[in-house]
Amino acid sequence: MASSDDKVSNHIPDDVAFFILSKLSLKALKRFTCVRKSWVHLFENPNFISMFCNNFILKDHSFYDDTCLLLKQTVPGHYYHCALYLLSGENFENKVILNWPPPFQADDIDMDILGSGINGTLCLHRYHRTIVLWNPTIGEFKVIPPSPIDSQLHDPTSVTLHGFGYDSVRDDYKVIRHAEFHQRNAFAGSLIVVPLERRQVWEMYSLRSESWRKLNVDMLPCNRRNAGAEVYMDGVCHWWGYAYDGPCLVSFNLSSEVILTTPIPLDMDESFEWMERHLAVLNMSIAIISHHANKNYFHISVLGELGVKESWIKLFVVGPLPCVHRPVGVGKKGDIFFIKEDSEVICLNLSNGMIKEIGVKEDLFRCQIVIYKPNFLPIGRLNN
Repeated sequence: MASSDDKVSNHIPDDVAFFILSKLSLKALKRFTCVRKSWVHLFENPNFISMFCNNFILKDHSFYDDTCLLLKQTVPGHYYHCALYLLSGENFENKVILNWPPPFQADDIDMDILGSGINGTLCLHRYHRTIVLWNPTIGEFKVIPPSPIDSQLHDPTSVTLHGFGYDSVRDDYKVIRHAEFHQRNAFAGSLIVVPLERRQVWEMYSLRSESWRKLNVDMLPCNRRNAGAEVYMDGVCHWWGYAYDGPCLVSFNLSSEVILTTPIPLDMDESFEWMERHLAVLNMSIAIISHHANKNYFHISVLGELGVKESWIKLFVVGPLPCVHRPVGVGKKGDIFFIKEDSEVICLNLSNGMIKEIGVKEDLFRCQIVIYKPNFLPIGRLNN
């Protein structure tokens, strides 16, 4: 039995506490700040920030197992024609060009990849109209049929795709789009469109039912003034929105169809100074990469919890990176890809600060980096 004179300390040394806390997720860490007052200011401590950032980047996620990188390039000097490369090798020295699926082989102008690769499937589109699901591993593709709304109305239509993702509850792949219709003024002439009557429709395509259906939701449409406008993670599609009080993140759950809006704190907004924000998934967390218009620094902030404005944390300040134009995507374990002002694509590793040239140029600053996991099963199949 311990002596009654023995004293047990309930004080945890800061170095031990920092080591333990630095391994938590942002969401868990925010909840632990109520334990001790000093922990509220953890992210004001440079030593803790360094430990947390290092663990954040090096943390293993099973999602990245057996994945590779795809790079979509607008071919220099070829008028919006696009090419797709499979990148491999320690310095991305191995580049294999992939053939587009048949619907786009004759016309590969202005191609875009919506979101990211999901279970071996990509969602390709041109002008938000022609939409194709494609498994590059086996060459299978499926053309998504047009929405019935397109044939019912003859007025000019503004259509934007907002997300491609997987509904694990229903084992279904879905695409979200927003359509805005403008009514012509019959007395103003056929060339003038007067938005006196504006109808906005949200729709979702289901691969399982092979059909579109109207969503009875009220969501902010995507604000495409920012690059990297939409991402997908864990059954939720995210995109930039713009509310009356400033920019925000809009998150739509594909299973529950619940919408969450996360405002951006004022100290991250600085509307008159930031040139652009790039939305990304950084090591399985939603992140913002912000670029200051007059400086060569990039600020990277990570979201701890959807819907909680205060859970945005600025983790990294990258730079100075002279002659770098903007980010184009995020790879694995802290790799961030940028385009330089001379159109060269480079990769920066957050963990060691090393920069690698990819050996690819991008003519129109519309390059995309996509993490892709090969899948030998047909589209829409996860298991045998």
